[in-house]
Amino acid sequence: MRTPEAAFDLRAAMSEELRAAITELDSCAQSEGALHRCRVHVKRARALARVGRACAPGLSTVFNDTARGVMRTLGHARDMGALAETANKISMTARGKTAAALKALADGLEAERAASEALNADSARAGLKDLLALAQVWPEASLRQIRRGGERIARRARRAYKGAQSDAETARRHVWRKREKDRLYAAVLLEGVWPAPVRRKAGAKLGDLLGRERNAALLLERIEAAPALVGEGKAPQRAAKALRKAHRKLARRADALGAELHAGGA
Repeated sequence: MRTPEAAFDLRAAMSEELRAAITELDSCAQSEGALHRCRVHVKRARALARVGRACAPGLSTVFNDTARGVMRTLGHARDMGALAETANKISMTARGKTAAALKALADGLEAERAASEALNADSARAGLKDLLALAQVWPEASLRQIRRGGERIARRARRAYKGAQSDAETARRHVWRKREKDRLYAAVLLEGVWPAPVRRKAGAKLGDLLGRERNAALLLERIEAAPALVGEGKAPQRAAKALRKAHRKLARRADALGAELHAGGA
């Protein structure tokens, strides 16, 4: 039985995000930022699907599995670009040969991105249309179910935060980042029925810090696997040292902001 209060229209919100994702995908040839915006819309739809798990657990699982495949199709070129951007930013805070090594790393990643296989737009579009079809058959959710779904997302973010504090392993930190993204997207989209403070600015800043921290860790892995990317001689050691320093700094800032965010009941 539905509650007498007006519920959030989950089906309409998910459908809107996916239509926007398809629009951005279709404009990728004209806009460099369109692919990023497409991915964000898919992530927002996934967050809503996790909220909707309270009324459709099986459908939520199918939606998430399908979305994972779409994100893989959309991901490679964008991921290379994000790594190159991080390397460039860290190079700007370095000096001399260290800055040159990091700049060489960024240039190498940009070249790899340019040479990578072109986006399979037809496959991505078909996947997005499958997601839209799933969204359009989502059962109507009561306000109680929406709030219960939101509480679940908030709990998962808190657990992931605590797990990342007890274990600094890269995988744990990555899980924390994903859970915080889910929390932020759901909180912003459900504003008015979200069962906790939204904390939009803090959540966005935390997601950015965790993303840059992860990119620094991935860059370190790239240097270990292919030191020639940054040059000869001591260039790999110089670049790795700068990346480790940046990684530690970003992790400290993320931990401090995470503690503040969750202490406030986010």
